[in-house]
Amino acid sequence: MTKDEFAAAVTSKERKLYIAALSVVRNAEDARDAVADAVLYAWEHLRELKDENRFDAWLLRITYSQAKMIRRKNREYDSIDELSEMFSYDADTSELEFFDVLSSAKLDKDEREILTLYFLFGYTMPEIAEKIGRKPNYVKTKYYRALRKLADMKGLA
Repeated sequence: MTKDEFAAAVTSKERKLYIAALSVVRNAEDARDAVADAVLYAWEHLRELKDENRFDAWLLRITYSQAKMIRRKNREYDSIDELSEMFSYDADTSELEFFDVLSSAKLDKDEREILTLYFLFGYTMPEIAEKIGRKPNYVKTKYYRALRKLADMKGLA
């Protein structure tokens, strides 16, 4: 992957990475820092990426990892309204709602990643399986378990 290809790939996913990081740190400044740290780390370790088709999932994992490191020292906002004021762009309401659900759900790492790749990045189940290096049945199982957890959390089940 060339420098220009890397920059284009990151630029096209930056907003989605920001939402993903925000779901972990619950702080706009820390989310921006997590994305910046993730991009820097990804650039420095790009040679470790064996399959360019997995770039999005790889970068998402790095972003989650950076966000978790930052979370240890962050502050949390009390409400989604307070967070929406911190967005540096015109936030899509559905993205904010997705952030709110993700941040309050008791999802494991794979469930969070699968939902993010599906709902924010728009990948299909087979594409997600390929990107995270798992079998399609594993991805589907995790996806439906995560949806069940969300439904239970919201009292919809």
